[in-house]
Amino acid sequence: MTSLAKLVLFGSLMTVSCYAQAAAFKMLPWNGHKAAISLTFDDARPIQLDVAVPELNKRHLRATFFVSISKLTRIDDWRKARLQGHEIGNHSVTHEHANTLNKATEETQVEDAKEFLESNFSTSVSIFAYPYAELSPGLLYWVKRYDFAARGWRGEGNLLYVTADSIPDWYNLPSQAVFSSYGAEVYREWIDRALSMGAWTTIQIHGIGDPSTGFEPMPADTFIALLDYMKEQESNGLWVAPFGEIAAYLRAQKIVEEARPEADGQQQKYTWAAPSPFPNGVVLKATAEPGRRLYQNGREIRPDTKGEYRIAFDQHELMVRGAR
Repeated sequence: MTSLAKLVLFGSLMTVSCYAQAAAFKMLPWNGHKAAISLTFDDARPIQLDVAVPELNKRHLRATFFVSISKLTRIDDWRKARLQGHEIGNHSVTHEHANTLNKATEETQVEDAKEFLESNFSTSVSIFAYPYAELSPGLLYWVKRYDFAARGWRGEGNLLYVTADSIPDWYNLPSQAVFSSYGAEVYREWIDRALSMGAWTTIQIHGIGDPSTGFEPMPADTFIALLDYMKEQESNGLWVAPFGEIAAYLRAQKIVEEARPEADGQQQKYTWAAPSPFPNGVVLKATAEPGRRLYQNGREIRPDTKGEYRIAFDQHELMVRGAR
């Protein structure tokens, strides 16, 4: 067989393989929502416990708190916040600039903070936010070793919104910071843009109200207006969830979408592997073509009233049976 013929045959097989997956089932982005948003708070500031957590809880909203160990006080209150559904992330031990670290301290800033948080919060911590949004090759090495996703600053081309069809840099996921001079209309525009693009954006906050509460504190009334607008837009398809939860869903979705089936008659088996580390318990939503039946661990998955299937990423396999 000539090289050209082999190339044509290979291309045909790949097309059939890709078509088989697309025809069998379709992953639903953003947990079945139109768009997604994550609120993240840095440095474990007391104002976050006193204002942010209670106001979030009033609205049944959950957020991520990236904790710097050297600034951590009131640990029992932070434990309570986690039990209320908020996420704890790693923001290093002492919040140093990346260019001041050496090989030893780069690891220490990532690993020691992770070990402290996991020991004191009795939970796995595998997300990171770079202090000052500064990356270095050495710091990135350790973040990749101990985490599955990290919050950075702006992505390539000043990207601030991650679309469901993009392949993001999992270790430099973009975010946009609040500023004291911004009014509520700015944040409404950020949310509206995420909905119009069908995308995910992450907002980072430090202080609230008084300048002593943190970098570029958000005025308290603006913060309340932001939360109210986020809650309102949930009914329009906005998924409000912690940073790590959305990152895990998107990364798992991409992995399953890239899986190629092993076909046996009218049966197709998809298998995949998870990165390490990776959170347990990620459940993906999907739809299937009429006539298809989905199975995991030998049991048939039944669709809900909206025709959506729940696929357990931890199972590492999906069986699809039935002809088109």
